[in-house]
Amino acid sequence: MPGGLGSSQPNDALTAARFSITIDGYEIASFSELQGITTEVQPVDFLESTDKEVIFKKLPGRIAPPTLKLSRGKNQSMELWAWHEAVLQGNIVAARKSCSLIMYNYDGAPVARYHLENAWPSKLEISALKAGASEVLMETVTIVCEHIQRVSG
Repeated sequence: MPGGLGSSQPNDALTAARFSITIDGYEIASFSELQGITTEVQPVDFLESTDKEVIFKKLPGRIAPPTLKLSRGKNQSMELWAWHEAVLQGNIVAARKSCSLIMYNYDGAPVARYHLENAWPSKLEISALKAGASEVLMETVTIVCEHIQRVSG
């Protein structure tokens, strides 16, 4: 597929039809939207002084924890809520999981994979919805991890 994740050209733009989070090889949730993956190194100011001048530099500072934000139509599945509930109950040791974010093309084949170390859902949002409305109730999760690594695709 030209321009898709399954494309054979390494410089083609990436597209995906579905995203999933798997823990121990088991898919706990499937999503229709990846709102973003954020990794950040915060810059720090550094002044260097010589005999003739003062040089102002920006250097890499603190590494912010990587975050992912995913959305899906709310369904009956309880796995995502149970994972977040462990965090709400203060059981962060049990809640921190190594997991994978897998991206699938339109044919359902996995085309990119990210490994998340010690990940946990920091925020779970359910959208507003009026009774009788025709739109879908949306669920959005923000996942924080210690390290994220692209491992394939």
